[in-house]
This record gives sequence, structure tokens and C-alpha cells, in this order.
Amino acid sequence: MSLPSQPPRQALDFGPRPDPSLGIFETLRVTNGTVVELDEHLRRLAASAGELYGVRLPPELRYRIDAEASGHDGRLRVSLSPDGAVEVEHALLGPSRQYGSFAPFVLPGGLGPHKWTDRRLVDALASAAGDGALALLLDSYGAVLETTWANVLIEERGELISPPHDGRFRSGVGCRRYEFRQEPVDLDRLLAADAVIVTSALRTLRLG
Repeated sequence: MSLPSQPPRQALDFGPRPDPSLGIFETLRVTNGTVVELDEHLRRLAASAGELYGVRLPPELRYRIDAEASGHDGRLRVSLSPDGAVEVEHALLGPSRQYGSFAPFVLPGGLGPHKWTDRRLVDALASAAGDGALALLLDSYGAVLETTWANVLIEERGELISPPHDGRFRSGVGCRRYEFRQEPVDLDRLLAADAVIVTSALRTLRLG
């Protein structure tokens, strides 16, 4: 594929790891007033809330989300703090960016299986990647993990392959749209793929 890569840099040179005390969140796609994959989003948020903070989601959360989504398109951000308090915010869905290269950053162990409210590191990496470059996270030995906003799939001879969903990154709702097998993927394999698909709850891009 014709997407060159920059040399890998150390992610933690650009900021600290996310602070769990600032909470977690989910980003949900809203289409014609309906939240896409709402049950899965709630399941994921509940699992992280229980594992990290020992709290449950408020029983009225589904109704709050439905009410906020009603009559809208765009996205919702559902944020949960360590004490179990939840905020639901609606926003428009911004335009998709175009990418012509990857900017790889080495982050040992990845960001883990939770979606952190503390976005200082990922925002700094996206900025450091530069215009037209997609920030890509690698493990310490070169394994591809994810981008700063989406999961990664590669296409080889018509088949889709994902890095193993082993807890080093959050397995996103976007991946549920596809059938794929899980195998280790390094940067060379990614760049040699027929195409790269980056997918999140909000959007999917096909690169290459």
C-alpha cells in the first residue's frame, strides 16, 4: 500500500499515561435519533466501571441516553467518574480527516482495555503525528496495537486480520461490523497489506 511510515518514537516522551482517577467514557454514534449498538456500549461501560471503580451504572442511564439522542444525528459522549456519577453530552459528528502516512509511537503494553477520560497523551500524539499522518501505537517489540482513536484491521488477499484482542487495547464497537481473524501484526506487515481499515464507533476509514 502507498502509506509510508515515519520512524517510531517513544509515546511517553510526549506525555504521561492516562490518569484513571479522571474517569472513563464511551463515544456513541447517533443516527436518526437512535444510538447504534447501545447495548454493547452499556455493557462495556458497566464492565469497566465495575472493574476499575467497583461501581454500577445508574439504572436510569439508558433513558437519559435515549432522551439525549432523540431527534438528533451525531455522537454522544457518556462519561463516568470514579464515584459513579455520569454525564451525557451530545455533539455533532465532525468531518473525516484524510491520512497519507502513519506516525508510529511505541507505548509498552498499550493503553489497555479501558477508554480513559484523560486524553492528554493521545491528543499529544495526534498533534505530534503532523498533518496527514495517523498516530499509530506499537508495543515495545513492534507489534501494532491501535491508532489513537480507532482499532486497526489489515486486509490480505481478501481476508481481514486484527492484532490480538488481548487487553493491550480496547476492542471497539466498530470491529463488530467485520469478520476477521486475530494474528500478530507488525509495522512491516501493516505497510505491506492490501489495505488498512481503521474503525471506531463513529466512523470507518479504508486506507491504501
